[in-house]
Amino acid sequence: MTARFRQYRWALLAAAATLAAAGALAASAALLAPGAGASSSANLEGSIAASRARTSELNAGIQADSRRIEGFQGSIDDLQTRLSALEGSLAIEQAQLARLKSQLAAAQKQMTALQLQLARDRQVLVAQVVAQYESPPPSIVTVILEAHGFADLIERVDDLKAIGRENAQATVVVASEHAAVVSQAARLAELEARQQRNASAARVQRDEVAQLHLGLVDDQLQFIRARDAKSSQLNGLRARQGALEHELATIQTRELAASGVALAYGGPVGALTSTPEGEYGFFQAPGTNYSVGVEPELVARLNTLGRALHLHLIGISGYRTPQHSIEVGGFADDPHTRGEASDTPGVEGVPEATLNRFGLTRPFAGAAEADHIQLLGSAP
Repeated sequence: MTARFRQYRWALLAAAATLAAAGALAASAALLAPGAGASSSANLEGSIAASRARTSELNAGIQADSRRIEGFQGSIDDLQTRLSALEGSLAIEQAQLARLKSQLAAAQKQMTALQLQLARDRQVLVAQVVAQYESPPPSIVTVILEAHGFADLIERVDDLKAIGRENAQATVVVASEHAAVVSQAARLAELEARQQRNASAARVQRDEVAQLHLGLVDDQLQFIRARDAKSSQLNGLRARQGALEHELATIQTRELAASGVALAYGGPVGALTSTPEGEYGFFQAPGTNYSVGVEPELVARLNTLGRALHLHLIGISGYRTPQHSIEVGGFADDPHTRGEASDTPGVEGVPEATLNRFGLTRPFAGAAEADHIQLLGSAP
């Protein structure tokens, strides 16, 4: 590639970079449409520059969306922790409330039983009072006169006292137990009301946090959808850009061949490197895989070749799965599926002898396979 040709190329590229992204993308679509005819390298470079600008813009948008999504995730995690804590607290409140209700039911049942017992005891006392009124108990004089000896007298007096004490004690015990049950029922009712209030407050807090949680998740989903849409646009843009770069490399090769510029190389190969030198070297297209098999060595040799010959080589296809290879017109067992080949626009005009000097070969004949490169000595 002559210095004059390179200057002309990069001047066009710099001028095209200032075009609006939408207009340039429309131009690139027109260039790829069937029947568009031969395209000039200037138009293609302008479309590629605009495509790269739009790619950068979409990447920035995707990164911004990802940061927003990550920011939402922190708040969502905090709300989820609060929601879990409130759910646990509400479960405790509900369990305590259930226990209080059970205790209250038992207390009410006990109070009912005591009320019945009190009613029966009162009836007995009433009957005793009536009987005493109708048949007054014997006086102490009568007891003395009817007693058969001193021992019998003492026993009769003790019986009278015991009956009086039992009646009084029964009345006092029943009344005391009734009062205790009434007090316990009132206390349990108050505790139940307070527990109901606590449970209601916990439910309100839980529902509020749940609403906040759902709102943040919905906002996060909006950014996820936006990021996915940008990613879809980016994938389509990269595919169109790869096709444009392939077409541009083909046109430039033809222009070089027409101008009589030979891409033979007689200088030293030097140490292999995978790092491009400015615009010269090997540039892997987005979405391609050059990590399988001997692809890394293939990249290093192609990059060294590009730097030495001042070529901009684009790797548009390295390793391919058997299924993908068939989908793009290859075979299930071709060199790409073994990680041994690269389709590399920009290398078409390099003579086979020059490729061999860099440990590379073009194993298949024909213009359609002029960019198919493998390591020297590998099986086609």
